[in-house]
Amino acid sequence: MPEKPNPFEELDELIERMNDQFGELSRTFEGGSVLSEISVDVADHGEEIVVTADLPGFAEADIDLHADEDSVTLSAEAETETVDDDAHYHRKERSHQSVSRRVRLPESVDAAAATAGYTNGALTVTLPKLDPDAPGGHEIDVE
Repeated sequence: MPEKPNPFEELDELIERMNDQFGELSRTFEGGSVLSEISVDVADHGEEIVVTADLPGFAEADIDLHADEDSVTLSAEAETETVDDDAHYHRKERSHQSVSRRVRLPESVDAAAATAGYTNGALTVTLPKLDPDAPGGHEIDVE
């Protein structure tokens, strides 16, 4: 005689799927920021590789950028707090955003000759392609 289906197994599976989905959603909103990953474009312009990254809501000083011959690491961290010194608070809103991403490059680049600019929430990193015999990594100043 066939076994009767257990309705609680189906309910358990449904609850487990919902927990997984809500867990993913809560990680999206961690730290008061919907920005969970940096979106990037990597383009080959002949003699250079150009990486463009979206970093809305960050100031130039919030961005750290490091390059070596085969990758670029972008990170940004910002904290904002609205404070009214004369108020008796029932609630204060604070925001902390932190993102980081390492981007592998399709070819070796000269990290020491890299340049970066940040305008209207978009970071552009220009990396000249490397002579195959040149080694090393280099910090890049954002202008």
